[in-house]
Amino acid sequence: MPAIKDRRHKLIAQAHLAAKQAGCASEEDRRAIQQMVTGKASCAEMTERELVRLIDHWGRMGSAVRAAAPQAADGMATRWQLATIERLAWELGWEEGLDDARLLRFVQRTAKIDSVRWLEKAAASSVISGLMRWKRQRRRAEARA
Repeated sequence: MPAIKDRRHKLIAQAHLAAKQAGCASEEDRRAIQQMVTGKASCAEMTERELVRLIDHWGRMGSAVRAAAPQAADGMATRWQLATIERLAWELGWEEGLDDARLLRFVQRTAKIDSVRWLEKAAASSVISGLMRWKRQRRRAEARA
C-alpha cells in the first residue's frame, strides 16, 4: 500500500510541476485546465490514470515532465526495457519517445498490442531487437550513400 500512495503523491507533484513548466501561471487557470482534461479541478481527487492523463496533457503543452512509471507487474516490461525502447526511438529520430506514432505502429506490428506501456517482457525484447536491427540497417544505408 505505501508504494501506491508514494506513486500517487509523486504524480500529484509532477502534475503541478508540469503545469508550471507548460506556462500555466495561476492556480485558477491550472484548475480550469484540470477540470477540462479530467473532469476534476483538484489533483487530490484524481485517480492515478487521470493524473497521468493530465501530465501527458501538460507534456503536449510544452512541459518536459513525464509521469512516474508504475512498478512493473510480473511478466510486464521492465523500466530498463522501456527506457531502452525510448532511447532507440530517439536515436531513430522519433522525438516523442514512447508516445511517438511511428514507434506505436512498430510496436503494434511487432508485438500485436495497442500501447508500448502494455508490453510484456518477451514482447519488449522483440521490440528492442527489431529497433536495434532497424537502426543498424539505417547506419549501413547511410554509410553506402
